[in-house]
Amino acid sequence: MKRSLSLILFMCCLWLNVCNNQVEGEIDEKCKVNCACCVDQKCGGEQWEWFPDECSSLGCIDGHRGARCYEQCTNNCTQCINDKNECTECYDGYYPGPAYDCKSKCLPGCKACKSGITCTSCKEGYNNDNGRNDCSNRYCPENCNCDDGKCVSCKGGYYDTSNICSSLCPDNCVTCLSKTDCGSCKDGYYKGYQDDNINLPLLNDCTYKCRNNCTRCSSYNRCSLCKSGLYGSTCDNSCSPGCMSSTCDIVTGYCICSSNFTGERCDECITGKYENMCDQECPAGCKGNVCKKDSGNCTDGCTINTIVGGKCDVCLTGWYGQNCDISCSVGCKNQRCVKSNGECSNGCLDNFVGVQCNHCISGKYGNSCNSDCPVNCDMSGCLKDSGICNNCNENFAGDKCEKCGVGFYGSLCSEKCPTKCLNKVCDRDNGTCSGGCVDNYSGDKCCINNNNCITCLSDTECKQCKSGYYNDQCDKQCPLNCLKSCHIETGICEGCKGNFYGEHCNLSCASTCNVQTTANGSLCQQTDGKCLYGCEAGFHGLMCSEKCSSNCNDTLCDQSTGKCTKGCKRRVKDDPICPAVSESQQDEDKGDQGSLIGPIVGAIVGVLVATTIIVGVFMFCRRRQRNKGQGQRSDFESTQSIKEDEKKHTYGNISERPSSKEDKERKSALNLPPTITADTQLSENKTRSPVPVTSSSVDIDEVEVDEVEYENKADDTYYNIRESPYRIKVDNLLKYVTSGKVDFEAEFKVCIYAKIEFTARFD
Repeated sequence: MKRSLSLILFMCCLWLNVCNNQVEGEIDEKCKVNCACCVDQKCGGEQWEWFPDECSSLGCIDGHRGARCYEQCTNNCTQCINDKNECTECYDGYYPGPAYDCKSKCLPGCKACKSGITCTSCKEGYNNDNGRNDCSNRYCPENCNCDDGKCVSCKGGYYDTSNICSSLCPDNCVTCLSKTDCGSCKDGYYKGYQDDNINLPLLNDCTYKCRNNCTRCSSYNRCSLCKSGLYGSTCDNSCSPGCMSSTCDIVTGYCICSSNFTGERCDECITGKYENMCDQECPAGCKGNVCKKDSGNCTDGCTINTIVGGKCDVCLTGWYGQNCDISCSVGCKNQRCVKSNGECSNGCLDNFVGVQCNHCISGKYGNSCNSDCPVNCDMSGCLKDSGICNNCNENFAGDKCEKCGVGFYGSLCSEKCPTKCLNKVCDRDNGTCSGGCVDNYSGDKCCINNNNCITCLSDTECKQCKSGYYNDQCDKQCPLNCLKSCHIETGICEGCKGNFYGEHCNLSCASTCNVQTTANGSLCQQTDGKCLYGCEAGFHGLMCSEKCSSNCNDTLCDQSTGKCTKGCKRRVKDDPICPAVSESQQDEDKGDQGSLIGPIVGAIVGVLVATTIIVGVFMFCRRRQRNKGQGQRSDFESTQSIKEDEKKHTYGNISERPSSKEDKERKSALNLPPTITADTQLSENKTRSPVPVTSSSVDIDEVEVDEVEYENKADDTYYNIRESPYRIKVDNLLKYVTSGKVDFEAEFKVCIYAKIEFTARFD
């Protein structure tokens, strides 16, 4: 404990000793608050816990010193020693110097230096040259014209390029080659002999003055520019008063004429003018408008008989003016007015005011002052002749105050244009910025601080964005795969590019979708990703994501159901598409495989129907020939027979007659199958499907033939061979026809009175 107290006493003594020996500087009062003069305002606690105001190890800001950085360094110091008035670093342009007080200045071209001859950095426009460190070299000396950094000529008033044009020309020189040789002189001076006397000294330093009337001269007796209104080699002649700007040719005195003058020297008046300055009008009544220059009397008399006098200056009633060519105002009563000023002698008519009754009362205009001034003119009214307003009411502009002032719109011009309209100009009717927007604003009312808006919803919201953007600020980009644009509020795409779908086109169509060339190249619907053109072989489902059963023929199946389109090549117990079945069902399944090709047969249905119709024609023709000569039964008997047969059979023959020997021979020749009853055939038709046509060659053994009695009804589903009890099912008719076993051309020739009532039936 004693040792600790001793240590504390020792430190206190040491601190007091340091403080007593320290040279005190000027205290900066602002440093006493919040450690303001410590770097980063950090103080206390780092070194001595009992000195909380002491700055951290980062030290003091520039120009301050001491443990708490309260004291200011002297002079131009940025840093100084705590216990001495000595600078260690100075502000730019100074260095510590022998007294370490930063009062010593650097060289003129130095930004910073370490001595009076060595710069550490140069000011802008200066650099070091030839290994020197004094920043004395300028990029181009002040009085030089430089080329590639070299002084090639001197500016006016200087010479000696070898010495960076540091020498001044003589006072009266514009340019010079030396102190005694001027290139050109200032106005009013010349170089040469004094007074052009060769016996006097010759000086080329522009010492001699020109004559008093000369502004510029090349010698004493040769002026090149005279003072205004003079001309001649010594400028001792006066230009005519009619010369424009009192300037004439220095040799001839010719000049450009002012108004009302004419002649080479402009010393004559134009027709209609007189007096010395040709500024007086010849009397209007002078014939030919010609009068004498000195008096103004008409040279050739008066043009109007009612005007008399030497100057034709007396007017008739209703006219006034010097030339009696001005009519009295229409507002004068009795059209009487004073000749000298047109003042109405008898006062004004209604709506007229003024000395000459040539003004309208407030609010009226027109020759008769009977028209109302525009409604938006202020109380000062409008011009009598045009109706143009003298001044407009607030926020209105235009000759007749028919427009809104800059920055306003609306029927009353009371609404302010959008603040971002270029030059504050907008359409009066709707406030849209007709002159465009200020930089980086867009929309018809410049509502959005970007270039993506087309139509504004309000002063700060967009109603329609440019393609590819959405949001009320049009600051969000539509999804990358949108085909065109997207909904301004939701960002939902209007359509998708390529093989993408979904509201934001961020989902890809299945790679197993069938490929088709389309307008937008998409293979699936945008809403749900359903494949538009079916699936690739081996897949099914809306998105073609499920595989067809491996037991399907060619691995092909229906997109919606997954059923094999070409039937099963084998049946497996656990396969729901091709499950294992009994032998009888397998036979039936083989028939199913053929029936699944029905969609393909549909493509030739038209051909099949047409062929059936033609064969039907032949059928009826043959039956008609067969029944010829036998007579016809009564309609009642035929009808009864048909009705009875319908109860027993599904199909029947067209006519009734016994089986002939010829029919039996035909059947034998065609190798037709044994006789099959209609009932048997109907039963078979319930389980069989049509056999698709795959070739024009036909195995006649596959043709289905039914044998029925003549009592059966006529039925168009079968084709009956002439005089034969056999019939061919329409489903198998095409095979039978293409077999070539029957001569249809011969049958057609015997068909003369055939009449067909045919209805195709497909089971």
